[in-house]
Amino acid sequence: MTRLEVRAYVPDEIDLFIIGKMIEDCSVTFKQLAKLTRSDQRTIRKRYERLKKEGIVKRATIEVDWSGLGLAATAFIGTATSRGEESRKELIDFIQHEPRVLEAYTTLGSHEYFMKVLDTNIENLRSEVCNELEPSTMGLSTSVIVKSIKPPDHSGLLAYIKTLRKSK
Repeated sequence: MTRLEVRAYVPDEIDLFIIGKMIEDCSVTFKQLAKLTRSDQRTIRKRYERLKKEGIVKRATIEVDWSGLGLAATAFIGTATSRGEESRKELIDFIQHEPRVLEAYTTLGSHEYFMKVLDTNIENLRSEVCNELEPSTMGLSTSVIVKSIKPPDHSGLLAYIKTLRKSK
């Protein structure tokens, strides 16, 4: 199933609550969730396993401030391939094996490929990442992140999903 296809699974209030609490704190236990939802741990475990099976919950994660670990330069890079199938393979190979590429996507729009890249500074990002990308790309576009104006708002998105459920 692609991201553009509609899922048949419709989470209920408890499922959305579980997702929300796990986003807030990935170390929350089934026992804690059971207490908060006034249910038992088996019920929470079953719901969690169903959410995993449906591909809605993929894995527990933590949020990392990479700048605290010395990666102060973050950029979004968009590009297209330049010379057909061979350059496409080179580009994808570079993206998949370059550890500073944190995320990467194929897209529809002005860029065929879009990625989030981190490095110790802008000079390294330019010389060690962008320069390596250039031979197999065309129209390389880099935007360096200066300041976040909105961190991920998972609770807001979950609230929006609840309003969608109520309108059906």
